[in-house]
Amino acid sequence: MMIAKSIAVLLLAGLFGCSLFNNDEEPVKKDFDLKSLEVLEATDRFGWELLETVNSEANEGENVVISSLSVAQALGMTTNGAAGQTLDQMVGVMDFGDVETMNQSFKNIREVLQSTDSKVELEIANSVWYKKDLPAKHEFSETVKEFYNAAFSGVDFSDKEAAKERINNWVNDKTHGKIPTIIDEISDQQYMFLVNAVYFLGKWQYQFDKSDTRDEDFFLSDGSVAQVSMMSQENDLQYHKNDDLQALKLPYGNGSFYMVIALPEEDRTVDQLIENMTSEKWNSVLGSMTERNLKVFLPRFEVECKYLLNTSLVNMGMELPFSPSLADFSNMIDAPACIDKVNHKTYIKVDEEGTEAAAATSVGMVVTSVGPELPVFRVDRPFFFAIAEEQSGAILFSGKIENPL
Repeated sequence: MMIAKSIAVLLLAGLFGCSLFNNDEEPVKKDFDLKSLEVLEATDRFGWELLETVNSEANEGENVVISSLSVAQALGMTTNGAAGQTLDQMVGVMDFGDVETMNQSFKNIREVLQSTDSKVELEIANSVWYKKDLPAKHEFSETVKEFYNAAFSGVDFSDKEAAKERINNWVNDKTHGKIPTIIDEISDQQYMFLVNAVYFLGKWQYQFDKSDTRDEDFFLSDGSVAQVSMMSQENDLQYHKNDDLQALKLPYGNGSFYMVIALPEEDRTVDQLIENMTSEKWNSVLGSMTERNLKVFLPRFEVECKYLLNTSLVNMGMELPFSPSLADFSNMIDAPACIDKVNHKTYIKVDEEGTEAAAATSVGMVVTSVGPELPVFRVDRPFFFAIAEEQSGAILFSGKIENPL
């Protein structure tokens, strides 16, 4: 079900039709409204559960990286087509409140994230690809266009190779080539693909000096040792330690976005850390951080992951949307339809300059039928990380790195 390339995980999404990087004009900053903050909290809860579920299904020692915001955007669009108990189940699992609130909040969230940091490039793009002779209901298409800024395109699914190429080219473009494909096959019953793409490029506020990078040991979960390129720096950074973990915050750009590295204590594993983590515990870690002068060692890593999320979402309680006989998407189309596949791909690269990350999610619908010694934070064993936004705490990417190679 899951394929992880390279040897190492969460978070950012949406395209607003303009680049935010190297822009001389500061964007007009906007604020999250109260409903959006509530939806973001629900998105984080959904994201933690999704990460735990996906990680539990991963092979031992496998890197895991997801973008819960990307998955939420794609499923959010899809929810607008659901009705009856199918709608209730999707809303219940994602816990985003009523559909109208979810739609308005996702629109506000994208607008705020767009204006947060001119030094960070963040793009979130949505699109819908439907069988050209079987268009979606007008209300559904207009809602998704308005609140998700989604481009609608009619496609000849009978020409499967041409259709795949068209959709995959869109994803490749929106992720700057980091996710070349999201659609592997098109079935004869294919009706629609609802696709989200996310791209993040942020330079560290305090960059690592490449001349300080050395080959060092990284101790894997199976007891073996890998040689990795270990970056290092000395700086005043936000840090917290408790009985379960040590956590360090590394800011990007002007500090509006950051990565948190969470290193489990010696008697715990990164899998236990993920399994026991909740939004409340995570917020407690962030709220307990204090500035401290540290010597930091962090491995470079570059990871690609691919998931079919069907089983994960069903295990989380979303059975009806995938059921050919029970799914109700009558708000999308006047024909029996269900979700066929939820494909999710992620990419992340961390080096001395910063972080580049991308994600794509496709919901496929089918019609049924040297000075004083300093405290050391040495990341030399499997660890967890998250990329988030400062004001809201919204998690964009998250995961674990079992092997940085």
